[in-house]
Amino acid sequence: MTKEERLKELAASYKECEEKLTYYKDELGFLKAHILAELPEEPNEHIIEIDDGHSITVRIPEKWSWDKKILKDIFETAATPDCVNTSFTVDRKKFEASPQEVQNQLRDALTIECGAATIKVS
Repeated sequence: MTKEERLKELAASYKECEEKLTYYKDELGFLKAHILAELPEEPNEHIIEIDDGHSITVRIPEKWSWDKKILKDIFETAATPDCVNTSFTVDRKKFEASPQEVQNQLRDALTIECGAATIKVS
């Protein structure tokens, strides 16, 4: 087999694999959407046992977002706590370690939603 023939064969195999990969990515997206549709829309971790002894773990994380306008309004005349920086972003770890009084003060600016779900086969 010549070099040119080998390259054509390898290129054809590559193209075939890429097509399969695209198909399987689409299939995984379809299956993921259907799995997520069966689960509650809330942050949590779900372990689903499969008959072959494996399981899949579906993790739906929390996604925190802060309303900068509300934060700015809260601290327009007051000093910001350690967990809030001058550009009005909040460090989650510092927020969680803050006194309850500070957390209560900031809670109106916080929105907690579901983040992007991940699925892991084990």
